[in-house]
Formats: sequence, structure tokens, C-alpha cells
Amino acid sequence: MKNIITIILLFVFGTVFSQNDCKDYKENYIPKNLNDAIEYLTCEWSEADKTEFKNKEEGDAVTELHFGTGMGIRNGWELWKGKNRISRFFKSKGISHPDDMSSIILTSFHRVLNNKPIELDEQTEYYKSYWDGIKNQSKNLKKKFKELEIGDVIKVPLSGETGWRYDGTDRTTLQNYLYTVENSRDFDCFVVGTVVSTNKKRKNYFVTIKLTNVDNCEYKNPIYNEKEVSVGKLMEINMAIDKVIIE
Repeated sequence: MKNIITIILLFVFGTVFSQNDCKDYKENYIPKNLNDAIEYLTCEWSEADKTEFKNKEEGDAVTELHFGTGMGIRNGWELWKGKNRISRFFKSKGISHPDDMSSIILTSFHRVLNNKPIELDEQTEYYKSYWDGIKNQSKNLKKKFKELEIGDVIKVPLSGETGWRYDGTDRTTLQNYLYTVENSRDFDCFVVGTVVSTNKKRKNYFVTIKLTNVDNCEYKNPIYNEKEVSVGKLMEINMAIDKVIIE
């Protein structure tokens, strides 16, 4: 049955795309569902743009348009408001975030242009699994925060790759990794410290540590939040956002 449905969808889209008489869309038109969105993009994009998009590898094609065309879709189609027909269509599939909606639209469009099945169920399942994982990570972070005690040792991965001379001096401004980054990642810098205080503010989990080891951060004159990074200095991090490693 699934194969039959896929064949029907490909036939329908193939029929739509072979038409030269696209309907005249009114200004600021917002598609009502995924099929309508694909028909709209097919009619509104130039042949050159469609060919360029089609000939790129799927992941690259969609990622490159995330902050351009993707942003136009999210804003122009009012996906952030979440109240129109296309938003309700995606929410009925378990997709609530506008970034995910625009990615599914562009991915599906790319697949149709390449005569591939859209596999909407698989796409939606990917994003639902992603957010389930984020929720589980958030629960684990909350649990770890509650279990923290004064004197516990934690590691804080940081990056200075984009911070060299950030403020016009010879200092390196260190940035946090997002808490969702895997522990197995090869971090270019991390510092070690002991917990001196914790403070929960709404959904934020602030931890202040006293640095005990910065040997694994070899950037020149590193600073974090405008403060020197060296042994004995204090550093405040927010476990709700920032990556920490508790061993």
C-alpha cells in the first residue's frame, strides 16, 4: 500500500510540474499544505533556480537556503505565528517548529524535482525524534543540576576559533558550546573548576566555578564574559544553555 501511495504522489506531482499554465497566485499567497507549497515553489521559481537547486546534494541544497529562502518561507508564510492552514497541516503531523517546517518543505521540493519519493513520514519522524532527545537531555540536565554539590569538579568545553582579537586587542574571547553537543566531540579547549555556588532562576541553571586547571586551553590571553580565564578566577555558566561535562 505504501508503495502504491508513493507512486500516486509521484504521478500527481509529475503531472503538476509538467503544466505550463500555473495558476495566478495573489500577492503574499500562503500555501495551505505541503503539496500546495511544492506547486507554489514550482511555479514561482525560475527554471535556472530550480535546476541549480535540483543538481545539488540534498543536504547541501537545503542547508544553503536555510537563512535565505528558508527564512523567507518561515516569515512570509507566517509559520512563527502558527495559526494558518499550512502551520496546522504540519502540527497535525507532529511538527511544531518553523525551522523544521521550512526544512521539510525544501527537502520535499528537492526530492520532487529529482523524481524521488518525499517520504514525509520519515522526515517528520526524524524531527520528532530530535526534539524528544532534546527534552530528555533537558530532564537529565535538571537532574544533574540538582545533584551538584559545592566542591564538585566539572569541565567546561569552550571555543576560541572565532574569538581572536574579537574586541580589537590581543585577547581571545571564548565562547560556549551548546549543551546539546555530544561529549565525544573533539573540543579545542576546555577548563576545569570546582563548584562554589548554584542558582536556579526560572528555567536557567547557573553554576559558578573556581578554575583549577586551564592547561587544555592554549589560546592567547583567553577571556570569558569579559573576564580573564586563569587558575583561581571565577566563571559562571548556565547549564540550561552551555555545555558542561560532569564526571
